[in-house]
Amino acid sequence: MFCATVLYPSKERPFDFEYYAGTLAPLYARFLGDNCVRFEVRKGLVTPGRPTPHFVCIASFWVKSREQFGASLADPRMQEIMAKFSAFTGIEPIRQFDEVVA
Repeated sequence: MFCATVLYPSKERPFDFEYYAGTLAPLYARFLGDNCVRFEVRKGLVTPGRPTPHFVCIASFWVKSREQFGASLADPRMQEIMAKFSAFTGIEPIRQFDEVVA
């Protein structure tokens, strides 16, 4: 099992969680097809007495095949999907791909 994670650093820019969680994340999961086992979108919350969270949003997409995930990134349709994410917010995301070991 592998996990593709997208982290949006906390910035003073708008972030529409309803649109991201209800439209963009499901669009990406559908694009990944049967390789995507599940996905989740998490919203960073301020805890009283603690610093601002490092990330306003973290999205994770669990996939079965590293090779299939790589092929989806090379698919020409991916550029159209990424353009939608880029137009959504001015926050530059950090991306990471991991192997789930436990």
